[in-house]
Amino acid sequence: MAAITREEFLANNNFGMILRTYATRKNDVSNRVAMIKKVVRATHNAFVDGKQLVKRIDILVWTDKDFPESDCGETAATLQKKFAKEKNVFISEFPHGDIFCSILNGGVYRAGQNGIRYSIIISPEAYSYVTSEIFSDIVEAARDGALAIGVAIDELEDSVLDGRIANTFAVWNNQALASVGLFDLDAAKPFNEHVAHYLRGWDRESEENVYYHLAGVEEMIPLARLIDEYGPCVAPILPRGNGFRRYKAPDSRRHPYLYAKHIQKMETKLERQTALLASINVDISYLEGGVMSKYKKVHS
Repeated sequence: MAAITREEFLANNNFGMILRTYATRKNDVSNRVAMIKKVVRATHNAFVDGKQLVKRIDILVWTDKDFPESDCGETAATLQKKFAKEKNVFISEFPHGDIFCSILNGGVYRAGQNGIRYSIIISPEAYSYVTSEIFSDIVEAARDGALAIGVAIDELEDSVLDGRIANTFAVWNNQALASVGLFDLDAAKPFNEHVAHYLRGWDRESEENVYYHLAGVEEMIPLARLIDEYGPCVAPILPRGNGFRRYKAPDSRRHPYLYAKHIQKMETKLERQTALLASINVDISYLEGGVMSKYKKVHS
């Protein structure tokens, strides 16, 4: 694939972006919208070979009322007003399904229906990592034949470089992802606590136990299946470019609820990755073996 020029590759492969968002509490809507605005602005300012890379931005608002944590009902309308003049920004409510898997599967399907071959999935908090240099490296990895590309943001650097890419900032070949079943619902967030399974972790800062659903890390199962089907096809890349900063976690004083959720998520991430892969008889080392040779241990 790398034999074709970048110009030819870009002429035949459209890139889109998928953002998930929701504000459980009304007083957090403005904060979530501000984060989305930063991602959109950075994306519009990131160029590859003199042109904007991203052709379509899908902002997916989680509104399934079976989940008490889903959106308060005001975020989508606020986003619609904010981006009314943006021709390539599309806001959609997702009233059915979970925040980890169902919403992304819907977003990937919608992207494919609109001619997008590669979907950049990014957390709004990772907006500062959107640079022209990173987008250029993403194009090169895709041109090299990578089907899953992960940006090694600071909090997740080691795991991403070992092949366990994260949708905090990841890129997927939509056709390949669809061929292995998209994001498996075994990683979906449970809506009923009676059937939920929890992992218990430890927060070093507060020196307290933390608990998190055995869910999320939705990237693990499709990564393993992509490697099964296509061989080594994972490309971790390091962040670079002007202006990128450390991942912006929620402020513990301004948003204690969101900060607590972040800590619970991070302190149980490895265990959840391990458990979900074990459910399909795969060890986490298998994903390291799926990293393309050019991209192995790019930090060494």
